[in-house]
Order: sequence, then C-alpha cells, then structure tokens
Amino acid sequence: MHHLSQRGIDGYYAGGSGVASREQFHSARGLVKAFMDQSLDVPVLRVGGNAEDQASHSAARERGLPAPIEAYGRDDSPDFCVDRLQTLVESYTPAENPPPRPPFAPQEPYSFATVTGGTVTYDHAVCRTCASKACVQTCVPQILSVVNDVPVLNISLEQAKKGGCTECLACEVECHFLGNRGGRIFLPISGLPDVGGNHVHSD
Repeated sequence: MHHLSQRGIDGYYAGGSGVASREQFHSARGLVKAFMDQSLDVPVLRVGGNAEDQASHSAARERGLPAPIEAYGRDDSPDFCVDRLQTLVESYTPAENPPPRPPFAPQEPYSFATVTGGTVTYDHAVCRTCASKACVQTCVPQILSVVNDVPVLNISLEQAKKGGCTECLACEVECHFLGNRGGRIFLPISGLPDVGGNHVHSD
C-alpha cells in the first residue's frame, strides 16, 4: 500500500517469488484491499509465486474497482509481462476524482482486535442473510464459526489478539466478492490514513 499511495505512479508491477513459502493469494488480497480502501486508480500487473493460481483468481476478480488488474504465472516471460503492463498504462485513463469507498456503518457490530492493533468487524445484520458465509469458509487460520447464522470467533478475544487472527484479509476481500459485504478490517499502517475506513473497536 505504501508503494501504491505514492504520487506520480502510472502502473504497478507486483511480483511474487517463485520459491516464496507464503501463499501469494495473501498479497493478491492485499492489492484488492488497497484499491478498495484508498480509491487507487493505476493499472496493476501481478506475477507468480506459491499458490499463484489462487492468487491470480483473487486479482482477476477485481473488476468492480477503478483500474484494471491482470495476473500471470511463472510460465509467462518477463518480457511479455513488462510489455503487457506498458500496454495497460498506455491504454488506461485514470479518473480525475475516483469516488471514495462508502463508509462502513454496521447496525449490529461484532468486533475483535488483531495482533498489529487492527480491528476486524462484522455487521451481523448483514451477515445473517449471507448465503455463502465466505468469511468463515476462507478464513486461513479457521478461527471463525457460524453460530445463529452469523460469524463469530471460535477462540477467545485474547487469543485472536495474540496472533490467532493472522490478518489474512479473507473475511473482508472474500466477503466483498462472494458474500454480503458485511465485513471490514481496520489496519493501522504508518504513513497512510486509516486503512479500512470507519470502524468499530472491540470492547
């Protein structure tokens, strides 16, 4: 997000190491969240890494956000990827004033803190009618369960805060594409405005 928030950027190349042990869909979700939170408007080309197919799928779904994101794998040559990014930059005209993301104002907030001082919040009023419960299905550490038709922690608030929640972003990004958009993550990142917009801290 720091890189994407700089002025004067025409395009962004996001390369995932082919030998990295961390699944690259985490960084792909990070890109999507950056676009949603900061109203970013530059083309992005994302390449390769561990679990690249899932990462490419995560990036490719980003169709309702301002600028194009394209994803390629390790089998695509560097020259091809560079040429493709140049084409995206040359053919794309960013909006003068991209609209900000609507504020998050949950009617029935359920919140818990994360290890970095962030906060995950669900609006149970929205979650209750969600058919997919994507946040629960895609939660990497599997710390969520469905109780009375809404997502709740299956560990304690203290355990979540001490690292049980890995901030994998699934409960917001996957909810955005597959669910009812009832989840939001606030992450305090130095040098950027509040990432996540309006939020509710846990008690």
